[in-house]
Amino acid sequence: MSKKKIVITIGDPAGCGPYITLKAIENLNIKNVKFFVVGDERVLKNISGYSKVRKKIELIDIKTPFIGKIKKGYINKLSGETSLNYLKKALSLIEKEKIKGLVTAPVSKEAIKLFYPEFCGHTEFLAEFFKVRNFAMMMVSSKLKVVLFTRHLPLREVSKNISKDRLVAVIDLIYSFLKEKFRIRKPCIALASLNPHAGIDTFLDKEERIMKKAISYCRKRIKGPYPADTLFIDTNLKKFDCIICAYHDQAMIPFKLLSFQNGVNLTIGLPIIRTSPSHGVAFEAIKKKKRIFYSSMQEAIKLAVKLS
Repeated sequence: MSKKKIVITIGDPAGCGPYITLKAIENLNIKNVKFFVVGDERVLKNISGYSKVRKKIELIDIKTPFIGKIKKGYINKLSGETSLNYLKKALSLIEKEKIKGLVTAPVSKEAIKLFYPEFCGHTEFLAEFFKVRNFAMMMVSSKLKVVLFTRHLPLREVSKNISKDRLVAVIDLIYSFLKEKFRIRKPCIALASLNPHAGIDTFLDKEERIMKKAISYCRKRIKGPYPADTLFIDTNLKKFDCIICAYHDQAMIPFKLLSFQNGVNLTIGLPIIRTSPSHGVAFEAIKKKKRIFYSSMQEAIKLAVKLS
């Protein structure tokens, strides 16, 4: 049996990415998988346990000039440029080796923007690379799955980006992905209202009326829209396979409260499986020399292996 191949980028070399990548792989018990790790050996070899992990991986060493001068825990242009170079190298490897799984450790958007101002995030960058228009950011844990209908938009922009056609396209994408990749025979999906207390037939505003039209058009097991303030209690979570939220924080606040240390960011709609941990670069924790957990990165790798 040929081994499944997974590419992992170590993220921002000034952040937690190199550490959580090594520790996640060190503590994984997965067989018949070949891990390609894209990064700088000069960064990785300073982390305890590197020599042990080195035997488990094929390291793609970028050999970034002056990488040793990066100050851990701080935003800087070199680390931003380097983390984007890791991603570009990983994508080149994916195309060359026909690899179906990519795991990305956290990057600093601010650092990358110092080098590449147009950068919005991994999700958008990958969609543009693969020339995909219908894609979505799904947060996954053992407790729930949540999709962000809009991602990194200011709140004032959310309403104007809610349309029936876009909702229908995203609902169809989610429904198909849940069936094909998570093997859920008849997915049941809930839609969260944008406005306070708006749900089913009460306090419906313009956005909820658009949502109802999209739900009616889809003719799938789509419920709602429901008030977001009660949608994430345990009894309601058990009713649905996935919840679609109107905007970033509507999804991420409950998700991180419920699954911060084991949540996974999954991009759906790409021709590959891409996952990442549900947290960022942890600059503040690094500066204060706090303990960094790697469980979310470990879950991201496990999910990429499972779905790819």
